[in-house]
Amino acid sequence: MDKLVMVLSGKGGVGKTICAVNLAYELAKAGKRVALLDADMSNPNCAELLGIEDEIQLSSEQHEFLPMVHDGIEFFSMAGICGDRPVSMEGSMYAQILRDVLQQKLWTAEMGVVDMSAGISDTFLEILNVFGANLLGSIIVYQPAHVSSARKLITLHKNEGVPILGIIENMSQFECPKCQTVHHVFGSGSLESLAEKFGVEPLGTIPLSMDIREAVEKGKPFLPPAFDEPIKKAVSKVLEAKPVGVTFAEKIKEKIKGIGRHLLVYVVGKVVEIANTEVNLTEIQRRHAFPGGRTIELDVTDETLRRVGIQLFFRLENGVCKVVKNPKEVYDEIRVWDKAFIWAILGRRTDTGASYTLMDAWLSGRAKYYSLQAGTQRALRLMRDVWEEVRDSPGFTKLRPVLERIA
Repeated sequence: MDKLVMVLSGKGGVGKTICAVNLAYELAKAGKRVALLDADMSNPNCAELLGIEDEIQLSSEQHEFLPMVHDGIEFFSMAGICGDRPVSMEGSMYAQILRDVLQQKLWTAEMGVVDMSAGISDTFLEILNVFGANLLGSIIVYQPAHVSSARKLITLHKNEGVPILGIIENMSQFECPKCQTVHHVFGSGSLESLAEKFGVEPLGTIPLSMDIREAVEKGKPFLPPAFDEPIKKAVSKVLEAKPVGVTFAEKIKEKIKGIGRHLLVYVVGKVVEIANTEVNLTEIQRRHAFPGGRTIELDVTDETLRRVGIQLFFRLENGVCKVVKNPKEVYDEIRVWDKAFIWAILGRRTDTGASYTLMDAWLSGRAKYYSLQAGTQRALRLMRDVWEEVRDSPGFTKLRPVLERIA
């Protein structure tokens, strides 16, 4: 597939999948060879909506997934593998399945519509990292009660530099078929104000409707002509869009390129030095009620958070941060991607200019924490505050150019 478009929502149950299905079918009507991919590995429902019950087969030669074809559209869903059985895997396993599906050579479609899982998961970063050059952008679907989730999703796209082709407000209102009174069941509309605030294209609204509900129950989840204007506008935007291309892909590759171990060790050493000489560590420790003598393990890794570049152990005692070797006990472990590590110390992403902290790295899946006992998030917040105060100190002046250069 030469082109991909993602359909996303910040929350589940807002009608994202219906919009993705309708987008795929309308693109097919426009003469495109289309594939519809259900990227919600743990809770797929594209197949259920379309009444597809077939199992996915493997090709005998390449041992790759054979795309199913439904109404002329190539199709993949985890439901074709697991059926009615529940699926609960680590996010990286879902990402690997998606990678296998998208990289196979058996697709004949020129364009793929990816129905993403609700919220943000590993699959979002996987598509950026592996298929960035083919990406057209995203369609974001939300309903008025969850506008805050839409804001977060839009902000994520802005931070990552991913194009937003448009936003759709679903379940915007309900019109009583008997008295024609309009009810804003989930709150009054916010499409125009949201689009204006973030500078994105408002594609339109879709109301609550029994016509849509009945179509879904019949296995034909297609919007009636009275309600399909947002999808038609989305089709126009998709057909006009160009893949973000090699430039975007090269930025992604540059972003995920590892940082040399010696540089990471140097940066950590300088941060510890500045913290011990210019930062009130006693006050930060008191603020977080962090016990003295508790050892924190910091692993700086590659983008998978699996391959460790450097591993260091810190102990905060009497206002002094000490690097210790071979501690007998580690209570808190923080793993962070090396780029995110540098961004968090700098306080901003150098690729998009967005503000950035260690908490942002954790919230976006670029940092993880573990603990033998409760309280590791306390360690994460403590380390964030230390880095922020280091950044505001005079000694940071000499370190900043080094960070800017390697970030």
